[in-house]
This record gives sequence, C-alpha cells and structure tokens, in this order.
Amino acid sequence: MKIPFPAFDPDIFSAPSSPQDASLNKLVPLTRHLPERNLDFPTPTRTYMSFSLPSTNPRRDKGSKSDRPGTHPSSEKELQRKPGTTQPTPDNANPDNATLDLQRQVKLANLINEINTELSSTLELDDILNTACRLLCQTLNCSRASVLVREEGDRETLVSRGEYINGDYPSQLGLKIDAKDNTHIQVLMSEDSPLSERDMADFPGLGCATRKALKTLQIKSMLAIATRYQGEVNGIIGLHQCDRHRDWQPWEEQLLEGVARQLGIAIDRARLYHTSQEAAAQEAFLRLVTNKIRNTLDVNTILQTAVEGARRLLKADRVVIYQFQDDWKGRVVVEDITDSWTSVLGDMGADDCFSGEYAHLYREGRVRAIDNIETDLDLDACHANFLRNLDVKANLIVPILIGQNQEGDLPQLWGLLIVHQCRSPRHWRVRESHLMLQLADQLAIAIQQAELFAKSQAQVERESLLRLMTERVRGTLDVQEILQTAVSGIRSILNSDRVVVYQFIHAAEGGWDGDVVVEDVVDPKWSIIHQKTCDDCFGGEHSQLYLEGRVRAIDDVSIDPELDDCHRQFLSSISVKANLIVPIVTNATKSEDSAPYLWGLLLAQACEQPRQWQEGEISLLGQLAEQIAIGIQQAELYNQTKTQAQELQATLNRLQSTQLQLIQTEKLSGLGKMAAGVAHEINNANNFIFANLHYVQEYGEELVKGLAQLDTEAAIDLKEELDFDYIQEDFPKMLKSMREGSKRIHNVVRSLQTFSHLNEAEIKPVDLHECLESSLAMLRLRFHANLKIHKNYSKEMPLVACYPGQVNQVFFNLIENALDALETDHKTGEKHNEQHDELSLQTEVLSNDWVRICIADNGPGIPREIRDRIFDPFFTTKAVGSGTGLGLSTCYQAIVQGHRGKLYLNENDQPGTEICIELPVHRDDCR
Repeated sequence: MKIPFPAFDPDIFSAPSSPQDASLNKLVPLTRHLPERNLDFPTPTRTYMSFSLPSTNPRRDKGSKSDRPGTHPSSEKELQRKPGTTQPTPDNANPDNATLDLQRQVKLANLINEINTELSSTLELDDILNTACRLLCQTLNCSRASVLVREEGDRETLVSRGEYINGDYPSQLGLKIDAKDNTHIQVLMSEDSPLSERDMADFPGLGCATRKALKTLQIKSMLAIATRYQGEVNGIIGLHQCDRHRDWQPWEEQLLEGVARQLGIAIDRARLYHTSQEAAAQEAFLRLVTNKIRNTLDVNTILQTAVEGARRLLKADRVVIYQFQDDWKGRVVVEDITDSWTSVLGDMGADDCFSGEYAHLYREGRVRAIDNIETDLDLDACHANFLRNLDVKANLIVPILIGQNQEGDLPQLWGLLIVHQCRSPRHWRVRESHLMLQLADQLAIAIQQAELFAKSQAQVERESLLRLMTERVRGTLDVQEILQTAVSGIRSILNSDRVVVYQFIHAAEGGWDGDVVVEDVVDPKWSIIHQKTCDDCFGGEHSQLYLEGRVRAIDDVSIDPELDDCHRQFLSSISVKANLIVPIVTNATKSEDSAPYLWGLLLAQACEQPRQWQEGEISLLGQLAEQIAIGIQQAELYNQTKTQAQELQATLNRLQSTQLQLIQTEKLSGLGKMAAGVAHEINNANNFIFANLHYVQEYGEELVKGLAQLDTEAAIDLKEELDFDYIQEDFPKMLKSMREGSKRIHNVVRSLQTFSHLNEAEIKPVDLHECLESSLAMLRLRFHANLKIHKNYSKEMPLVACYPGQVNQVFFNLIENALDALETDHKTGEKHNEQHDELSLQTEVLSNDWVRICIADNGPGIPREIRDRIFDPFFTTKAVGSGTGLGLSTCYQAIVQGHRGKLYLNENDQPGTEICIELPVHRDDCR
C-alpha cells in the first residue's frame, strides 16, 4: 500500500554547526503533523521481563551538576558538558572541514530521502524500522542500530521491534525493557534532544541487571533519542558501538534527530493502520461467532469456531476452552493448536491449585494475563508447575460467565477461555484482553442458549417418555414390555451407563434377595441381566425407607458419607461409580387388604466415572417408577383374573365333560342292560337249538338208515319222490352248517355280553384282545369290502388290571375315529379306489409291568399345527353336528387319570394316524 509522504525540508534539524551548513538547509525534510488520535486504554497491572534499575525518573537539565541520580564526584566532569551534544572543535573553521561537512549534509539528505521512500511504500512497521536501522547503521558505520517501540496500552514498557547489526554481535530483537527500572530510558523519554554516551559503563544510576545486559549485548557507546508523535513518546532509536568507545558527532546527532521525527510519525501511522486492521479482523471474527450462534444450537461447533479464530487472530500457540465440573475439576472441551505442541483436548489433568477462592475472583470478572510464568510474582509455585507441564510460557485467562447463581449475586462460572503462548513469554495487550472478553461474552450467550435448548429438549423427551409409558401401561399388560420400554428410554435421556429394574423375589413375603429382570446398557461389559444378587446390606431398615418413598442419589459411591462399607463393596463389585435409586411400590393384589409392598427398585447407574444427579433426572425417575408400579399392578390383576377365568373355564369343561360322560354312561349302561337281556334270550334259544342238533342228527341218521333198507315198491317210490340220494348226501352238511351258525350266534352274543360290561365299576384282570375284538364286532356294520384289518397281537399278552367298561369305550372310540378318517379320505377324493383302506391293531409287552396297544389307519392324518390340541375337551375337526369333541378327551381322562397310563399320538413318517395306549399290568387296588 503506497502512502504519500511529506517532502524533504531542512528545518527539521537544529541550527547548523557552521555557516557553510546554511546552504544545505533546503535539503532537510519538512514533516506534516497527522490528526491526533486517542489510543489510550486502561493499563492492566502485569509483570514483564525487565532490567532491575532504580524506579526514579529524573530529568537531566542542561548544565546541572547534580541532576543525574546517583552522581558522585567522579562523574562531575561528565555533567559539565551539554547533554546531547559534543564539544565543538576549532577545526570547523577550516575550508577542508567545510567541504567535509557539505558532503556529510548531502549524504544525510540522501539517507533521509531513502528512509522517506521506505516510509511512503509500506505500512508494515517492522519493515520500516528494519530499513531505518540498516540505513543508519551503514551510514554511520556503527555496530548496531535498534528501535524500541512503546507497547500499546502500556506507557512504561518498550519492545525491540527493529534492528540491524553490523558485525558478529548478539541481537536484542524482541527484548522488553521496563522504563520504570531503567534510568537511561527515563532520561531519553524526558528529553527532546539526543543523548550521547561515549562510555555507557560510566552512565550514573545503572543497576546491576542493566550493566549485565550492556555487557551481554557488548554495548560500549550509545547515541539514542526518543521518537514522538504530537509530543507523546512512542519509541526510542539507539545506535550502539560495541567494538570501541566512540565520540558521537553533532551531525550524527542531527541525523538521528531527523530520523526520529520521521519514525515517530511512521510508528504512529503504522500503529493506526494495524489497529484498524486488527479491529476489522476482530469485528469480522466476532461477527462470525455471532452468526454461528444465530445459525446453530450445536455448542461444540460454536466453541470450536471460537478457539480456531482466536488462535489465528492472536497468533497464539494454543487456545482452549476449559469447562468446570465438580469441585472445580474440569476438562478441555475444545482446542486449537499449532502442529508443534501437544494436544490437551479431553483431559487437561487436575489443576489442584485451583480453588474456590480463585473461582470467586473469576466470577467477579477477573481477567488474568501472565506474560511470563517464570517471572510473574502473583503466580504460586503449584500453578507454575502445572503450566510448565503443559509447555506454557505465557497465559491469558478470561472467564466464561453465564446466568445467575441461586443467590442471584454473581453469575455462574461455566469455564475459562484460555490462550497459551508456548514458544516464548509474551506481553498481552489490552486490546487482546478486550477481544477475549467480548468473545467470552458471546460464548456465554451461545452456551446459555444451548443449555436452554437442551433443557427444553430434555423436557420434551421426558414428557414423551412419560406419555409413551402411559400408553404402554394402557395398551399392554405385558410387564416385560413395559419395563424394557422404561429402561431403554431412561438410559437414552439420562445418557447413563446402565439402567436396570431390580425385582425382589419374595418381596410380598418380606424377602430381599432379588434378580435384575430388565436392563439397558451402553456397553455389554457392564451387563448384569438375570444375575441373582443377594445384597446382605439391604435389610428391613432400608426397605422400610424405600417403602415410604425414599429416593437415593449417590454421586460418588467411593466417598458418599452415608454409604456403609458393606454396601460400597457390593456396588463396586458390579462397577457402580454413581447410583440413583427409586423404589417401585405396588399393592399386594393376592392379599385381601391390598397393602403396599416394595416390588423392586429402578436404578440408573454410572459405571465409567462419578456423576452428579440433577433434580430433573431424579424427578423423571420417580414419575416413571410410579407408571411402572401402575403397569405391574394392572398386569398382576389381569394375570390373577386370567388365572381365575382359566380355572373357572377348566371347571366348566370338567362339568360339561362329566355331564356328557354321565349321559353317555347312562346310555351305554342302558344299552348294556338291553344287550345283556337280548343276549340272554338269544343265547337261551341258541343253546336249545344247538343242544337239539345232536339229536336231530341221530334221528335223521336212523331214518335214513331205515329207509335205505326198505325194498318195497312204496319205499322205492318214496325215495324217488324225496330225492333220497340227495337228502342222504346233503342232510349231514345242513346239520354242520346249522351247528356253525349256532356257534357264530354264540360268539356274537358273547361279544355283546363283553361290551355290556361298560357299566362295571370294579377293576379286574381283563384280556385286552377280547376287548379289541368286541369293539370290532360292534363296528362290523361299518366295514366294507375295500377295508383290510391287520391284527398283530402279542402272544405273551397278560391279563391287565383295568376297568373293562372304560377300556372298551376307549378302544371303541379310537377304532371309530379311524374308520371316520378312512371314510373322510374317500369323500375328499384324496385316496384312489384301487388303494385299500387299512386298519391296524397291534399289542406288545413293554416290560413285566406295562403293555402297549396301538390303533392306526392310513387315512389323511392329523395336521401338525393341531396335534397338541387333539386331547383338549371340545376340540374337534369334524363338521358341526358330527361330533362333540369329547371322544379323545374322554379317552385321555380314562387312560391317564383312570388307569395312570399314557395316551399319545405316535408321530412317524408313515401316512395316516397312530394312537398308542400304554397301561400298567398290575394295580395296587387290584392285587
């Protein structure tokens, strides 16, 4: 950026040292004053690296013997000459010297022009100062040229900003000097003219630290002057001679004075320029942060933007935001650093030096600027060591204050905005402190908005969870579903490590052993689901407190004073660091008085680290525990009612089954009596016929024999008429058929008599083969030509002690069901006509005490999905009106309950259905 600069004018110099110098007056620059600017800021109290010199600020008057502080007789000779000048020499009147002076003036004019050219070409202060130092050092052939600039906002501190070294000498660039402790600086700042010293070691009032610094920098002679703008000192130009003692000439003083005036203007102009640039950058940065706050509620994004911008703007090594937690411990939540320094993000370590006293100061708005942790007198050793471990050389700390505390007198200290300089010490300017304060205010607004939004969101989530729980309680009676919904929602909202529901196993009876019935965990390693625990520390005293509504919030189980060692060890064994316990109290639905009892506990737990439970979290858990208790009580009432209904239904089914069995028994009893009567009458007639067949045979044989012996004509005619030969051959056959028919009638009557034993109520040994045959005989009318009956009877089948009537009824029902299945198979067309229907009857001895009877068919079989229900009362697959559904149920009761046997469906890969019965051979009540 090119800036027009005033033309050159010789009036800036003091009176020429000789008459010949007047001809060069017009070669000296004329400066134009710039408008006055007010750049004063409040000056904070800080400690910097400085020379330890007396704190006096004397002003040296020309010609005074005792004006310099610390003068003594040996320095009177120094005080007799005019400060800032050298003694004129008589050689100045020589024409050769006049020519030399003229050449010097031309050279000086060129030097000033070069400096003015540089001033007009840039506003970068370091470039201007370095150029001026180079030109001065080369022109005057000195060892070092240096420019000290007064720190902005600090009237007593000067920093070396420009330098040029002619030779192998140490640099003082960046050196900070405190004017209060340096008499030489104080004299320079109090006078308008240059101050020349042939031997700096003889300068009165120099302290040990200053003399040590002069020795380090190898300074033997010095010519210096203060730069000013509108009468205000803003810097010092110093020319050093390090290889020898030097007498500074008047023309050198004049040159330095002229350059000082130009640099005073340049320093002010560059400072104004940089001030405006910094102000613009700071304004843009704050505007960026403000826009972030307006456009997002993500506090991490806002904080990260703030530290990144602050570090770039301040050119710092590290900027962090430290958030406080409990007991003024905390962690670094966001950070921005240069690549060369170690990150402290996440865990800055415990600053044990920070106490409530410091917190109170920061709550009052304290800003802490530490330029050098090694020299800051207010920094205690503990804090200094803590900062050294973080590689911190300089530190700027600004509090982040939000809202008001509960008392309303001071805001809450949320955290600290911290700027670290790690490369070297640094002087923090007032403007930088003000920027960080403004930034902290903006961040406080963002944090407060984010916290309000988070609280609103949390409230919405809590209300949603409560509403969901209410709907679950109303919409389902599944306790497991209600509990799982509760623990999942609680863990998500509280962001805890584990939430469990602990149920006391015998709570209603006063037992305190329990089980974790549901849980939700952030990490499977903390799962304790279904771990039965016996907390010996939990007794009647604690249970009574929880029964009365006690809520227990333990922020840190390791230090909680109300927690006994027994309970602390138990919690540690299941990785609990913090615990929030809310009782689940419901009414004892099984008792008549419905007294409340402690059903269990709802627990939210922190397993990673201790945690401070908030009032809103405690209130939420309490409300949810009440909803859970309602859901549990409703479910228990429902289950109790359901059990009662099932018992009533079972009783009703038994009554209906008993009624039908009684009806059927009565029918069968009547049928048995009728069958017995009919069988008796038929058997009597059949016995009469069968008994007389023998006599008929004898009589017939005698008649045939007698008729065969007759040879009369009448006999011969009778034989022909009766077809005697046929009668003689057929009559024995007829008698044989009559005998066989009589036997068949006898067998049928016997089967009818056997089946009529249904009404027998006594246990007796029975031939099960006869029972099967009698059932077949009763169902013979349903046999058809395509039916094949396979009988595989065991020859070793013993008599079985049983109720004959019940066993016959079971066999009859099972065979009838098999025949029904075969007929259904034909009606549905699932079996071709050429395929035979098969009915299989098989008996076998399983052991000395058990036998098995299997009745099978090759019909369509029973579908797999209903096989478990075939023995249920009133369950049937037949069409309406075709069956009562009590057949297999009655069979099951007769075999299982009446005979202590087994009745089951034998599942195999064969088509059709096979029902098997297993019966004990002997009964204790039959022996």
